[in-house]
Amino acid sequence: MRDKQTGKRHPLHTNVVWVREESRVPEGEERIEWLLLTNHPLETLEDVCLVVFGYTQRWRIEEFHRTWKQGGCNVEATQLHISEHVKRWATLLAAVAMRIERLKYLSRNHPDLPATEELSRYEIDALVLKRRKRKNAGIPDGILTIGVATQWIAELGGYTGKSSGGPPGSITIGRGLERLAPAAETLRQLDEAGLLR
Repeated sequence: MRDKQTGKRHPLHTNVVWVREESRVPEGEERIEWLLLTNHPLETLEDVCLVVFGYTQRWRIEEFHRTWKQGGCNVEATQLHISEHVKRWATLLAAVAMRIERLKYLSRNHPDLPATEELSRYEIDALVLKRRKRKNAGIPDGILTIGVATQWIAELGGYTGKSSGGPPGSITIGRGLERLAPAAETLRQLDEAGLLR
């Protein structure tokens, strides 16, 4: 490895993991083959599997960065000039981007989880209240699921349904959370003041 500041070179111990798909692949597709370089110690099969698992998460990491940088948080558009302020703002937006991505992931992969897994009671109540204001908006009986709740959040952010190109994405979920927050906070304050029944 070369130190960019000093130009000096120093050795870095590197391990190699070669992953190759052995099963049949659909016609026209190529077998997956990855050559992974890592400085993670590789002494057991579990170590190797951990490196491979980490690499399989790269698309979720890319999605997080896209949401953080462009798709809802626009961290790079900050007008702050003091580096300490930029770091704090970027950290706060990273948490927002993670929440957006987690809602998106859960709504697509575990849509039947209860919404209480990710949303506060006040957020759920605010969603239901906003939903009741819409004409012909059905409200399911029983426990609200994360799939339904995320769709409602995205609809607050401008999502128009599957005809818009697929399931809700980061931008509409992020916008929806932004619009939901004041209503949820109002309900929380009313409850703490003893004004909700």
